[in-house]
Amino acid sequence: MRSKQTNFLQGVILLAAIIYILNGALYYFSPLSFCWVFNLDISEEWLNVIPTNEFFFLVFTISRAFAALLFSIGISMVLPLFDPLRYRGLVYYSGVLFPFLASVIFLFASIKNMSVPIIILGFTYFTIFALTLTAMLITRKSAQSGIE
Repeated sequence: MRSKQTNFLQGVILLAAIIYILNGALYYFSPLSFCWVFNLDISEEWLNVIPTNEFFFLVFTISRAFAALLFSIGISMVLPLFDPLRYRGLVYYSGVLFPFLASVIFLFASIKNMSVPIIILGFTYFTIFALTLTAMLITRKSAQSGIE
C-alpha cells in the first residue's frame, strides 16, 4: 500500500506526462495546429518561406525534433508510476530540472515579447516544476528509508 505522499507524487508525475505528451505530439504532428490552439494567425507567406530559407527550415526541423523528445519524455514518465523509488532520478530530471529551465526560458522570452502562448507555456512548465519539487520534498524521507 502506498502512502498519500507517494500518491501525490504519482499524480503530479501523471499530470506532467500528459502535458508533455500533448505538447510534444501536437507540435510534432502538426505545428500549424499548435499555432491554432494558441490562436496565432499564420500567413501563407510564412509557410512558403520555411522550405526555402535555411534558417527557418533549421529552426522548424529542430523544434519538431525537440517536440519528439518531449513526447518521448512524457511516455517515459509512466515508469515512475510503477516504481517511484527506483525512478526518482528520472522524476528529478524530467519533472524538476527540465521544466524549471524551460519555464525560465519561456518567462524571460515573454517579458521581451509579451506573447500569450509563451506566457501560458512558461506558467505551465513552472507549475510542473513547483508541483514536482514539492512532491519530491514531501516524499524525500520515505524514499531515503526505502518506503514507497
